[in-house]
Amino acid sequence: MNQEIKKILKNSLITSLIVLVYGIVVRNPIVYFGMFVGCLISTFCFYMICQEAESAMKSGSPFKMTVTGYMKRYAIYGIYLGILVKFFGFPVFLGGAVGLLNIKFNIFLKVVSTQFEKIKKKLSSLK
Repeated sequence: MNQEIKKILKNSLITSLIVLVYGIVVRNPIVYFGMFVGCLISTFCFYMICQEAESAMKSGSPFKMTVTGYMKRYAIYGIYLGILVKFFGFPVFLGGAVGLLNIKFNIFLKVVSTQFEKIKKKLSSLK
């Protein structure tokens, strides 16, 4: 697995732990149940994407494999959010939906930090 992907997974797990600690400190089930579990599911599904990409490269039918994986991931998301709405209510559902954005947030931070480093190099080379 690529080093950048490993770093994103590591940062995602750290973010998940921060969300859990914050939820416990404020004693809010929306945060420590909805968002934390959403963060974990997001991380797990991103790991699934990475594994599918590696196996699709070696497979004879990558299209079928990736479509099946796509459907599995969205089924996981749908079941999780459905359970939250059904048993815990809409606020926990929103917390879970925000938690599912964990990987996207970490990827965004990685891209922004890379762009800042490029800008910093350009500015230092101008001096």
